[in-house]
Amino acid sequence: TFLCDGGDNGSGYSKLGPALQGLGISQLDHVTASHYHADHIGGLDEIWNLGITTLKAWDRGDSNTPGTQSFSDYQNRYSSVRNTAWPGQVIQLGGGATATCLAVEGRLSNGTTVNISSSAQWENSASLVWHIEYGDFDMWLGGDLTGGGNSTTNVESSVAPLIGDVEVYHANHHGSRTSSNSGFLQILDPEFTVISCGYANPYGYPKQEVVDRLNHSSSMTPVWSLTEGVGTEGYLDAGGTVHVQSDGVHFQVSASDGTSFSSACDEQAPPTLQPGDLVISEVLHDPVRVNDSQGEWFEVAGALDGGTASTSGISVTGDGSESIALGCPIQLNAGEVVVFAADGLPSRNGGLRPHLVWPSNAIDLDPSQSLSIQKGSTTIDSISWTNSFPGGAGQAAERIDLLAPGTSNNFLGAVASYGLGDLGSPGRTNDADSTPWGGGQGSWIELLSIPVVGMPLDMRWHAAGESSHSYQGWITLSTTPGILVNGTHIPGNLDKGWDMTHQLPGFSGIVPAAEKMDVGMTIPLNPALHGLTVYAVFATYQDVIGSGFVVHTVATPLSIYIF
Repeated sequence: TFLCDGGDNGSGYSKLGPALQGLGISQLDHVTASHYHADHIGGLDEIWNLGITTLKAWDRGDSNTPGTQSFSDYQNRYSSVRNTAWPGQVIQLGGGATATCLAVEGRLSNGTTVNISSSAQWENSASLVWHIEYGDFDMWLGGDLTGGGNSTTNVESSVAPLIGDVEVYHANHHGSRTSSNSGFLQILDPEFTVISCGYANPYGYPKQEVVDRLNHSSSMTPVWSLTEGVGTEGYLDAGGTVHVQSDGVHFQVSASDGTSFSSACDEQAPPTLQPGDLVISEVLHDPVRVNDSQGEWFEVAGALDGGTASTSGISVTGDGSESIALGCPIQLNAGEVVVFAADGLPSRNGGLRPHLVWPSNAIDLDPSQSLSIQKGSTTIDSISWTNSFPGGAGQAAERIDLLAPGTSNNFLGAVASYGLGDLGSPGRTNDADSTPWGGGQGSWIELLSIPVVGMPLDMRWHAAGESSHSYQGWITLSTTPGILVNGTHIPGNLDKGWDMTHQLPGFSGIVPAAEKMDVGMTIPLNPALHGLTVYAVFATYQDVIGSGFVVHTVATPLSIYIF
């Protein structure tokens, strides 16, 4: 465990401590103070007071320290474990994950130094920079590092080449204009940015010019803020804590209300995208609860039956002239959706929490009459609407069949309300959806860990379009002859594998709104299991009165070789 900064005075007790406890963390291996301003170290002594101690703390040492109560509290509480970080220091976080220190007080890991003595904000310019790395996943943590704005020293541009492209950028200095300069961002080229700033803060964070550099028409990326800040445009108010998880190949971002998306890391080659693999599944071009410029949105769904489609390299065009290129390779399994919106603040966009917010005025869906997804010169999907098209004022048009063309007869007007009362189902399976996912391919199994005797076996079961239906799965020793349930053949036996796993937590239940279930078990520490091949399988179903169990989908059995 590695904690970077502790928030302002009081937040250790009210936010950070409870968050750590909620994660089951009672002791930290490493704590780092990026710099000594109260809004970054004020909560660190408080989490210690709550009993969450740490083994080692890393900071910039005791040169030019402030005479503040916040620093004194931090210094006293962590005195027994404090260490001075150095450029090039690598902290092993376990499992191959590392935290590498790239900068301390302007001294860089490549042996050079940026002179920060004349910076208008010396303490910010002295910030520690950490590079979090796990497989192909890279994240930047830079405190309040400065980039030349407001007469500060440009440290950012010298540090950026030391890390290069990252997946996740924790925005320097809360989105202040002192930081996140254009050249720096061109090098980092993040797929996702998270901004920590307070609601209605007196500093005006995040600054509009900074958000515009992070999210623009030639590379629209998800920019999420922990609060709505001061209400600038082009980012999402995530409504609190944001979680980022990675397996070293992909990463997933989620908000507290369940809004989430998955993306591939840069090094992963995107799958070939064919027409129909991604489709426009829903559109609200004329909201009535709020202005069009704030309330318009559309939804894109994965429609590769039994597979994963990527938004890598796509552009979205409205009415042939307005176009935005997506800069984040979001992965969409069959039936999964991502919502694009004109505004990211639920308080003013009609109560919507989208995944991505398009740059200001980049697309206007009304009076535009069409919307299309392009990859190069290839049209992946398109729809157009006239007065006879379903939906209209305050009512979204929902696609009925994700596998069929986007003609008007494949849409219906939404019937359920969201947010402040407009009709639609943004971010979830359409109420009108009746996609005939064939051959059980709408459900599939993803292996998350290497199957080794004595070690955890982790899987993710995907059930596109099956939210709220029941599911049952197990590990089986063979797929033949299988079993028959109400006329549906399930390729799995009721054998010893079934006996050991079908009642384990997670192996049965109700498909959640996210339409995927994380399932795991520990492979018994039995040498006889080496070299054994087993199969994972699950089915979704509905208990219909008078008809019994009606099976909806059956996942293709996943062959698992145990090492």
